[in-house]
Amino acid sequence: MDRDQIQKILEERLLDRFYVSGDRLNERTLAAEFGVSRTPIREILARLQSGGLVEYRERRGVFVKEVSLSYVLSLLEILAALESSCARLAARSGSVEDKHKLLTLAKFTIEGAATGVEEYSESNMQFHELMYQMSGNDELVSTVYSARRKVAPYRRQIHRVAGMTTESAQEHVVIAEAIMQRNEKLAADLMFHHLDMSRSEFTPFIASLGKVFS
Repeated sequence: MDRDQIQKILEERLLDRFYVSGDRLNERTLAAEFGVSRTPIREILARLQSGGLVEYRERRGVFVKEVSLSYVLSLLEILAALESSCARLAARSGSVEDKHKLLTLAKFTIEGAATGVEEYSESNMQFHELMYQMSGNDELVSTVYSARRKVAPYRRQIHRVAGMTTESAQEHVVIAEAIMQRNEKLAADLMFHHLDMSRSEFTPFIASLGKVFS
């Protein structure tokens, strides 16, 4: 089992409350469980710390961090605003070639949604990452990636909600078309709506997050 697989398992345990706030994550115990050395476990715990799921306490080790629903929702709101800016700049600055590629990737996300969660997740990531690059603003892209790392475990919960992947994939196509048309305002508005947690469509997702923090 590689590092990414182990990290995904630990993230799911944290979200499913297998581990709860204040629990200590022991390197030796986890290494034995997954049949690896303590070095990859240490690296994975560092990733989880960077993502805000756990915290290091000096001389005591790594513990599950107390995180509130309002904190996660605030991060998702920030991400929506940042990606909206990326879409606006992509419409303005993206090359014709990249815009056509973006539309192709958007259509791939529809195929991925019909196939399964893992396939959708991969095509979804490719779509968003190309849009970031098309913005032409390295500082903005760096900030987006930082925000995405913090909310990634929680965003994966969206893909567990039936129907969300299909609707999200269809929205990708509309966003890509606005970017191709160089309609900056429409592209930005559509992207913000795409990620706006206040939408009724995200109610099941918010409810599932609420269970994590209850």
